[in-house]
Amino acid sequence: MAEDPHSHPSGEHSSEGAAGAVLGYLLAGIVVWGFLGWLAERFFDLRTGVGVAVGMIFGAAGAIYLIMKRLSA
Repeated sequence: MAEDPHSHPSGEHSSEGAAGAVLGYLLAGIVVWGFLGWLAERFFDLRTGVGVAVGMIFGAAGAIYLIMKRLSA
């Protein structure tokens, strides 16, 4: 039987899967941590927008770290 041309060895990442993972990690990190920053602002009764900005920056940084860790293996 012929090999499936779309199959990849177990150690390789497909470009579609890697692109989806990168996008997913970035969006999830920014949205989730931005939301947590917003919640912290509401909890401490701050109306500056700094909590959202800091949360989004931490979310993006954490997402980039996870992306690098996942794709380096």
